[in-house]
Amino acid sequence: MLFRIDYSVDGSNVPAAQERFAKMDAKGDGLNLLGRWHEAGNKGFMIVEAEDMVSVGTFCHQWSDLCDLNAVPLMTDEQVGQILSA
Repeated sequence: MLFRIDYSVDGSNVPAAQERFAKMDAKGDGLNLLGRWHEAGNKGFMIVEAEDMVSVGTFCHQWSDLCDLNAVPLMTDEQVGQILSA
């Protein structure tokens, strides 16, 4: 399954978030990172592939002390086509 994980970092947490990101202390077990994009203003999103929501939730939990995160499951064109043809 594909997931989009949006994040935003409160200004007071930026130094700690930058330090953790630079060290890559957070583990992404069960996730395949497809890409990550960063916006100006301490926001961004990533697209990951995971077998289940537990892996996504575990990853997000590791950052929840520093970031606000929102994970959304995504569908491919093929999956939407299956819904439309049902």
